[in-house]
Amino acid sequence: MNKRINVTDLNGIWNFLPDKDDSGGEKGYMLASCDMSLWREARIPCTFEGAAQEYAGYRGTFWFRRTFKWYETQGALIWLEFAAVNYRADIWINEQPVGSHVGGYLPFRFEVSKYIITGENLICVRVNNRIIPGMLPPSHFWRGHGGIIRGVSLYNTPVCYIGNVKAVKTDASLKMVTEIINTAETAKTIRIRHLCPKNGLTAQTALTVPPMSEASAEAFFPLDAFELWEPSNPAMYICKTVMTAENIADAYDISFGVRDICVKDGKILLNGKELRLRGFDRHEDSPDKMNAADIENSERDFRMMKQMGANFVRFCHYPHSEEELDICDRLGLAVLAELPLNAPMVAIKEYNEKETRRALPQMFLNAKTAAKEMIERDFNHPGVIFWSVSNESNEGVPEIRLMNDALIRYIKQLDGSRLVTHVTQGCWWYDKELVSSLFTYDDVICINAYITTDHNSITGSGDITPEHDLHAAAFWDEKMAIFREKFPGKPVVVTEFGYPTGKIADGIKDEEKQRDALLCDMRAMERRLAGYAIWHFADHEWERAEDGTVFFGSDISPYGVFTRDRKPKKCVGAIAEYWKENGAAAQTENQN
Repeated sequence: MNKRINVTDLNGIWNFLPDKDDSGGEKGYMLASCDMSLWREARIPCTFEGAAQEYAGYRGTFWFRRTFKWYETQGALIWLEFAAVNYRADIWINEQPVGSHVGGYLPFRFEVSKYIITGENLICVRVNNRIIPGMLPPSHFWRGHGGIIRGVSLYNTPVCYIGNVKAVKTDASLKMVTEIINTAETAKTIRIRHLCPKNGLTAQTALTVPPMSEASAEAFFPLDAFELWEPSNPAMYICKTVMTAENIADAYDISFGVRDICVKDGKILLNGKELRLRGFDRHEDSPDKMNAADIENSERDFRMMKQMGANFVRFCHYPHSEEELDICDRLGLAVLAELPLNAPMVAIKEYNEKETRRALPQMFLNAKTAAKEMIERDFNHPGVIFWSVSNESNEGVPEIRLMNDALIRYIKQLDGSRLVTHVTQGCWWYDKELVSSLFTYDDVICINAYITTDHNSITGSGDITPEHDLHAAAFWDEKMAIFREKFPGKPVVVTEFGYPTGKIADGIKDEEKQRDALLCDMRAMERRLAGYAIWHFADHEWERAEDGTVFFGSDISPYGVFTRDRKPKKCVGAIAEYWKENGAAAQTENQN
């Protein structure tokens, strides 16, 4: 939902031009007089490849530009906001440099009043998707798509305006925290009114904000006026906030839900009841728009998850669009949201260990910035029950372990209403000595574990047999005993497990084997762990190296339970039936 009034949408048709030798600045691509004969059209949001198919896998610079009309408004400040640009952006308005931003998947904005004129304006954006040491993401391990991948907008505010509104549950009330930013040279006496239309509640407060400063005001609603959010009853509310002060006014709407999440005795508790997580990993990927926002596709995906009986989705491996969170809130899907700190210090193609190690301090600072931006954007989404600080980092490197721990502690300072974790891979948590140092600060132990896949590679077994069930059960009994000894009371969630199709020529038998392998793993995990996510909901793009080679022998990851164009594989019905049976059993256990 739009949080602000007076929003001008700048999505739609833009012109673009690739810039392989990075000479567009010298050639004046940001100038109104630029020769446009070679520029083509693209619909924003889009990736480089979405704009020009021949640039699949391209790493370098694209330029995007368009004109827009602006008319005088009562708002004194004009803001230009990008929901996400991957990964570096330089912006000009009317040939004047506005600013730059480094880092993908999260929003950024500039105050642009002095650049905009009444009438027609020109905006130009230079986008580069090359990753340099210290950036997030730290590698092209999963995604290399450059582009203006999410929406662009303009909006205006008065000189004293609402920066944010947060709904914070306390023991006795629902606290509405309103951030006021005063850019004026005089103090402002502010009156704030909150309205929740669904239950007809209002709350008011007032404060004085000194010149050129920020302040927060608190107002309270009775807690018992709100239903608690949970997957079976995703109760959502709108709060409309209006600020008035000395002939100026501002408005800000939020969508929110109310819930409690905590851990106890090895279980995840949502609103005091055990929540067993069953669901999927999912990249923000579609056949039509690649890594760019495709909200219709997202809505279909999440609805299919719910129809199958899922209550959980892990957003891999970066913050997804806020519209996706809106959908999950509304449908009742719990979310693990992740920083774009994927596979740091992992030796993949194009990896330079010395450069990466030297850049770790900068990577840590960038991760802290991204964490703050992610929490600021997503705080009011009740579906987000986890923050994850990284995925499959090289935890054999002491500095990486220290960085994970420091990021977890930092996020807990920013947000005490959620669980905080990181995701580790088997080569680290299998190590009986190293595992003791991996999860000291994590609220939940999140691990990736391809048990049946690994068992098959060890034994050379073809079909899934009872031996696989015995192996998986024995494996988890052994590992859970270690976790209970070293980290008593911490729940364990398998954040990735899966089995690929495409390994044998007979496609039907291939899909049957995937079905049997997934069911085998689920049976072993069902009563031993706090939850799991299947890798992956749908087949998705795998990244190519710059020389054109693919990391895993294929352009498309074959682990999805749906194909990339969302055709179900044979496992879909079996998973839905299994979750139906075991979901009913878990509900009975909770009631008892």
